[in-house]
Amino acid sequence: MAGRLSKPVQLLKVEGKSHRTKEELEHREKMEKSLYTGTTFKESPVVKEDPIAHKEFLRLKKLYKSIQYVDGLDEQVINRYCMMISQEKAMQKFIEKMNEDIDKCEDFSDRLDLYKTISGATAKLVQIRNMLIKLEDRLFLNPTARMKSIPKTPLEKNKESPMAEFLKRRNNNGS
Repeated sequence: MAGRLSKPVQLLKVEGKSHRTKEELEHREKMEKSLYTGTTFKESPVVKEDPIAHKEFLRLKKLYKSIQYVDGLDEQVINRYCMMISQEKAMQKFIEKMNEDIDKCEDFSDRLDLYKTISGATAKLVQIRNMLIKLEDRLFLNPTARMKSIPKTPLEKNKESPMAEFLKRRNNNGS
C-alpha cells in the first residue's frame, strides 16, 4: 500500500475540495461509519499489572473521551503503546544504573563490558522511542499528528460564479 493515507470524509467536507463525486463521498462516509464500533477500548491484563503502563492507559482513556475516531478497535494499539512507555522507562533506569556502575568499576575489561552493554541498551532505547513516535502519530498524541487532521484552508463562503458577479456589478452600475 503505497502513497498517502486517505483523509476521513468529514475532513474532506470541511476542506470543501475533493475530486470525488457526491455518490463516492456518501459511500465512503457510510463505509467509514461502519468501521466504528461505538465501543470503548479496554485495558489488557498485562497493562493493568504494570504500574507505569496502567498509569499511561488511564491518562489516554481520559484524553480520548471526546475523540470519536478512537474506539474498541484501537484497543491493541493503545495497550501496546502503554507497554512501550513502560519499557522505555525501564530501559532508561537500566542505563542510569549501568552509568553508576561504571563509576564504581576499577577493572578496565569490566568497564569496557559495561560500555558495550550501555551502547546496546541505548540502541534499544532509541528503537523503542522511534516506535513510540510512530504510534503517537497514529493515536494523535503529538502536535504534528493533530495538525495534519486540520484543514489547510478555511471554508470559503458561498462564492458566486464569475458570471453572477459580473451581472451583479453590471446591474449596480446601470442603476
